[in-house]
Amino acid sequence: MKFIFSYVKPYTKMVLIALIIKFLGTFGELMIPYLLEYMIDDVVPMQALEKVLFWGAVMIGLACLVRFLNITANRMAVKSAKLSIYEIRRDLFWKSINLSGSQIDEFGLPSLTSRMTSDSYNLQDFIKSMQTMGVRAPIMLFGGIAITLTMDPGLASILCIMAPIMIVVIVCISRKGIPLYEKVQSCVDDIVRVMRENITGIRVVKALSKEDYEKRRFAQANEQMTRKDIKASMMMSLPGPIMTLFLNCGLVLVVVIGANRVNSGITQPGVILAFLTYFNMILMGVMGLNRIFMMISKANASAKRIASVVLSEDDLVRIPESEAAATDRDEYIIFDHVNFSYGADSQTVDSSAFTEGGRKKCLSDIDFSMKKGG
Repeated sequence: MKFIFSYVKPYTKMVLIALIIKFLGTFGELMIPYLLEYMIDDVVPMQALEKVLFWGAVMIGLACLVRFLNITANRMAVKSAKLSIYEIRRDLFWKSINLSGSQIDEFGLPSLTSRMTSDSYNLQDFIKSMQTMGVRAPIMLFGGIAITLTMDPGLASILCIMAPIMIVVIVCISRKGIPLYEKVQSCVDDIVRVMRENITGIRVVKALSKEDYEKRRFAQANEQMTRKDIKASMMMSLPGPIMTLFLNCGLVLVVVIGANRVNSGITQPGVILAFLTYFNMILMGVMGLNRIFMMISKANASAKRIASVVLSEDDLVRIPESEAAATDRDEYIIFDHVNFSYGADSQTVDSSAFTEGGRKKCLSDIDFSMKKGG
């Protein structure tokens, strides 16, 4: 993740402002059920219409303010994410076109293509969501529990027992999901490779009547990716139903226990209504955390794939044109003891390593120079 944050760092100010705005918006959203409880239990019994209208207007105004803050934070998050990914794609492109032949063979053209497209999109979605959902979900979860503790500690204890269990479930499942998404991205490389080969060589495929053969190749790659993607998605979708089950059980307990407490005069009716609203918010927070861990799994796999290219060591050293001109040589392109082979180690010099039965060097110990424009 350090690789991602290094590209987000130039936009730290924008990100911090977005986080603060999102925090204020989410905090305001948490206050709406609290005000509702106050109106039902304290304002309505006064039978003062003007106070009811006043607090109703306050709730409406707060809801509008929350909406405005959330929209503003989301827009800033999208902007910083797009700017960060712009730089990642730029560096990835420049690094790709400067890779040596052996490095391109190692990474593979389809893999470089998918890293530029699907992997970079995963990182963009992660950067954006961590500024929005990454703030909103924890505040909804822990803020909702904190407020319910101030209303009725007895009922809130139900949430306090369930919250740690739900978090442990999410973390354990997410740790298993990260390797699965890495395998999915490898399958994406295979599909891109098959597509690229067929698109670039479509005339040859048609000339040799190999359409059915290529269809089977693509179907095999597509089936493999679908199978691994389903496995990863099923693994990461487990927390959702489990969390819903826990929270629904807690909701039933709140309703049953809360009804008895209201009949006994221990709890006010507005508290129960507020608890039901906070339960929904807490459920949204839990589901948001689940989605965050899914995005972290995808982003972690994609970041490793992109970083392996961007941070790879240079095999080719390019001499700046100004430096080359300072050597007072007329040559613009110089080959100095160059070897060339397919699929072989470019650093191997001993020609005996390339046999007739194995990989054979196409060119050996080539020396020539060309003048600019020649």
